[in-house]
Amino acid sequence: MRPYLRTRIRNGETLLGAFVMISSPAVVEMLGYAGFDFAIIDSEHGASSLEAIENQIRAAEASGISPLVRTVGMTAGEILRVLDAGAEGIVVPHVKTRADASAIVAASHYPPRGIRGMATTARAGRHGMVSVAEHIANAAERTLVIPQIEDAEALPNVKAIADVDGVDALFIGPADLSMSLGHPGNPGHPDVVSAIDGVVRDIRSAGRRPMIFTKSKEEVISMRSRGIDIAVYSTTSIIGAAICSTVAEIKALPPQ
Repeated sequence: MRPYLRTRIRNGETLLGAFVMISSPAVVEMLGYAGFDFAIIDSEHGASSLEAIENQIRAAEASGISPLVRTVGMTAGEILRVLDAGAEGIVVPHVKTRADASAIVAASHYPPRGIRGMATTARAGRHGMVSVAEHIANAAERTLVIPQIEDAEALPNVKAIADVDGVDALFIGPADLSMSLGHPGNPGHPDVVSAIDGVVRDIRSAGRRPMIFTKSKEEVISMRSRGIDIAVYSTTSIIGAAICSTVAEIKALPPQ
């Protein structure tokens, strides 16, 4: 059995993941078979229903890749539903304060640590086919909580967010962060680069792991040099680039 992603993050492994906006279990399976370490099923910007998310989680498990879900917001009910569907963890957008981080940790864990409601008959509890004790122990071991840092307002609070017990890693969102800092579409602007480097320092000083969105091998290399060794691609971008490249190659052929 593969280790949970939470364990691999805590062990300091260099990891590769991908966002999945397309409501397709097959895309998740392809990531697993290709050798990605984790998939983030994106309900913030993607079109998947809860039922579709559950099937994508099944596809992840079948192909040996860890399934996370990016939520739309940070409500306890939303977090509960994707964890009950079997997600190994959550990525929560627009976390700005320590109080935000504490709330999502509480929503993700059972009492006494948190406030998550119990239903072993959900998929995470094998539809009632494991004991309550086994389910609680499994949830405590595997549940991964990842706040997303993507707002100028969050920058002074990164260290406090990362210090929250139960936060396992922090995801840096360059696109929204560049927008929030007044440089939309330009994550390479010196102000954004400086902000990201400061976020990484604060995350590392708290003993947590930073993650970031990347688009190319060169970006991965650059981010590793800056202390970020968990890279996350977009399956939509990967597929779109392959489609465009194929069309361009064929249309460039001389006519018969």
